[in-house]
Amino acid sequence: MDLFPFMPSLLDSEWLLGLLIFSLTAAVMSFGVPGVLVPISFSSGALLGGWEGMAVVGIGALLGSQAFFMVTRRWLGAHLRHRWGDRLKRLDGEIARRGFFYLLGLRLLGMPHLALTAASALSPMRARSFALATLLGLLPAIGLAAMAGSAI
Repeated sequence: MDLFPFMPSLLDSEWLLGLLIFSLTAAVMSFGVPGVLVPISFSSGALLGGWEGMAVVGIGALLGSQAFFMVTRRWLGAHLRHRWGDRLKRLDGEIARRGFFYLLGLRLLGMPHLALTAASALSPMRARSFALATLLGLLPAIGLAAMAGSAI
């Protein structure tokens, strides 16, 4: 504990710990790091409790995913549309109509976050639909891990 003198005060304050977990979750999701959502959810459940841990990680995951979505759409969207525009046009109509349900189903099935978010950013899906499908699709895994963490 001598190396980290702030650690006892951080663990005593649920607000600071929640802010730290929220920031960590948002950063990790915005950079598309794979396989960290369940361990962060489990840890937040153990440290903050089930419902609080689920809320902190859920909001952090939503904001991080939305940031990754917007950055990918802004910086890569035009370049990839120019390069593969003809191939992408076949899928655009279907994604524009049913993209929310496709994304929700793939999130519930556990499709990798990086690939799914990047593919959604290249589609004509609205950002609001992406955010809602992401939240609803990630919440069961986050909730299950956070509740499991709160049980220890």
